[in-house]
Amino acid sequence: MSKKMDPRVVRTRHMLRDALVELIHERGYEKITVQDITSRATLNRATFYLHYRDKLDLLYQSSEEILNDLTGRINLSFDGEFDFSSDKPHGIFIQLFEQISQNSRLYKVFLTEKNMPHFTSSLMDVIIDFISKGMNNVQPDDQMLTVPREIAVRYYAAAFLGVIVWWLEEDTPYTPKYMATQVMRLAVKGPYINNPI
Repeated sequence: MSKKMDPRVVRTRHMLRDALVELIHERGYEKITVQDITSRATLNRATFYLHYRDKLDLLYQSSEEILNDLTGRINLSFDGEFDFSSDKPHGIFIQLFEQISQNSRLYKVFLTEKNMPHFTSSLMDVIIDFISKGMNNVQPDDQMLTVPREIAVRYYAAAFLGVIVWWLEEDTPYTPKYMATQVMRLAVKGPYINNPI
């Protein structure tokens, strides 16, 4: 079991991460330096280098930390009774949107900055895993699906990611619970009250 990180270390790392996110938002990743990051965080360069090799290391470690936190929150078991026809969101869907909302500035910057495809592809992997587990729980038999499972999983993952990016770009106009309800409704029932065909 890993040792718990010293709260002072956590605070320092958060300050550096927040400074990085603010500066990427203002100037773009390519135009910022370690000196810019430490000045914004009101820390010295020696402190920075105690934690990170360079700004790329800060970027990657920040990405990993936030996605590991997301995975930890949604990696709850899908086992147990849940009525998917109830129109209430599953707790895991709420966790997904709550974690993104709590870190919305970071997600918005990391998902919309042009030179940061690593974060988008890593988040997509998390969403694909999330959807795969959910689909396997709801319908483990491939013969009972209308399309091959891998197509369905990627279709829903791309849709989820698109909705998340839109929500962030619009400055999260809806609550995490509302978003969880809408996305789950689309995933389970589709957009129509009555089948129009």
